[in-house]
Amino acid sequence: MYLRYNLFEGQRDALILVARIMILILYGYFGFTYVTDHSSFVSYLRSVDAPIPQVTSIVATLVEFFGGIALLLGFWTRPIAAIFVVYTIGTGIIGHAFWHAVDPAAHHALFVHFFKNVSISGGFLFLCLLGPGKYSLDGR
Repeated sequence: MYLRYNLFEGQRDALILVARIMILILYGYFGFTYVTDHSSFVSYLRSVDAPIPQVTSIVATLVEFFGGIALLLGFWTRPIAAIFVVYTIGTGIIGHAFWHAVDPAAHHALFVHFFKNVSISGGFLFLCLLGPGKYSLDGR
């Protein structure tokens, strides 16, 4: 029996746009909060022992807010998605270091969040592979 596995092939570009929107809701929201309440973000980075919180906060703001907007618009999609792969794994290592948690509940929560970052990075890898689709600035 032949099974058609490409049921959505005709909707490929629309689904890539939806995927770009879905994966970037998180980054757009937090990137916006980093721009509008930068001092709280720097304080948070200090609380998780991030390296050079003042510099890290600027990098995070640039990646999440401006990189998020670029990906949403489909501008320089593949290289920016590759940056997000590395960035998202890095934020998992810095912000969700479950290996340091002693309390079992905290360990579990950080473990889950760390591996969510790993999974999101997989989505960015797919974006690197697929590109932005035709509904993008790159597609024009």
